[in-house]
Amino acid sequence: MPSRRHLLATFGSLTAAGLAGCSGSDSSGSDTVDCHTNALAHGDGDLLDGGAMAAIEDDDVRLAVPLDVEAVRNQNVDELEVYDAAGELAHVVPVSTGDADVMANKRGVSDGQLRYEQHLGERPFHGQYRVVALDDSDETVDSVTVEFNCFTDLEE
Repeated sequence: MPSRRHLLATFGSLTAAGLAGCSGSDSSGSDTVDCHTNALAHGDGDLLDGGAMAAIEDDDVRLAVPLDVEAVRNQNVDELEVYDAAGELAHVVPVSTGDADVMANKRGVSDGQLRYEQHLGERPFHGQYRVVALDDSDETVDSVTVEFNCFTDLEE
């Protein structure tokens, strides 16, 4: 049976995924049990309106990006590029609507949604990342910049 801490973290992640980065720059952030994420800037598109957020799994800090399957299909999204605070390309995450079948059985994913995650490090971990969604022609579809603080494990 999952621990109380695990259940709270899962609930917080689901709630925060819907809140992080919703309305553009300087939007309020989202909190989970262990992390606080703030959206600093948002691109002109609507693909990343669900934002991006830092999440904890065990002691690993992950950058989580929720995407709508239909939006990915309609906008021909092919990959997410993740840039660090220095503007250097840190990660490339392939995106496919075919991933929906696999993700349907994962925690934190709603019907019609994809949730891509990229391991960043172990907590405590703090950072700023810019996520850029590209289509199959390498054109930018949307972007979001977030900063976050993921703290050490708290004692219950």
